[in-house]
Amino acid sequence: MSSTPDTPLSNDELCFVCKKSPISYAPRSCGCPTLCKKCAMRQATGGKCRKCGEFFAELKKVRD
Repeated sequence: MSSTPDTPLSNDELCFVCKKSPISYAPRSCGCPTLCKKCAMRQATGGKCRKCGEFFAELKKVRD
């Protein structure tokens, strides 16, 4: 069965920070997809990955 736009996202598809929006960014160093666009813009200068704990200085877009 194919998913529809009304299908709720699973927890692993939601932003690790706000838990509301779909993930679209990942730290460049570890590549763990963890942040939505809004939360990524807040952490654009770096931080610590919410999934693996690795420190990062840059983000990369992984999904639209």
